[in-house]
Amino acid sequence: MALFRILLWVLCAAPMADLVWRTFVFGLGPNPQETLLRETGTWCLVLLLVTLGVTPMRSLLQWSELIRVRRMLGLWTFAWAFVHLLCFWAFEHDFVWTNVLLDGLKRPFVTLGLAAFAILVLLAATSHQWAMRTLGTRWKKLHRLVYLAAVAACIHFVLHRAGKNNFTDPAIASSVFVALMLLRSRWLRWQPGRSRGIEKV
Repeated sequence: MALFRILLWVLCAAPMADLVWRTFVFGLGPNPQETLLRETGTWCLVLLLVTLGVTPMRSLLQWSELIRVRRMLGLWTFAWAFVHLLCFWAFEHDFVWTNVLLDGLKRPFVTLGLAAFAILVLLAATSHQWAMRTLGTRWKKLHRLVYLAAVAACIHFVLHRAGKNNFTDPAIASSVFVALMLLRSRWLRWQPGRSRGIEKV
């Protein structure tokens, strides 16, 4: 399991290292700002969906230890979301937070992106053992907000790409999310451990 965690960590970090390498060595094409915004946002959503996939995949693969990587994946999701927002703050609004908030009031896709990020901040801040012990049963209810964050992120993706007449990638991401929710629903109905109170977030 330790080797698997290391490999997964490397896979989560590799795209960010690749972005840094291309930024300073090869360049990011004619519109580097757009490239950074697009790729950081895409990887954030990919990792969010992968994180959501841990619970149903644990059941399908009958691999209970898989749940141990969920927190790491969630924190990597937050890291990518933070870099994505940082790029948006820098490139679109010249490091002026008030402009970001005003933009959020005007453009729905920005509103949804900020809402998803706020949820991820809350989940990342309460992902440690102390928060779990302190919040008790409320911790599970709080961390189910990840599904709301995923819905907001998918719609954010759809609205943003709609402005560029690109519906393929958002359709794929949304379909994956729906499939994961269907798998989770089936698992909750049939998982024998449910009655014993096994954690399902």
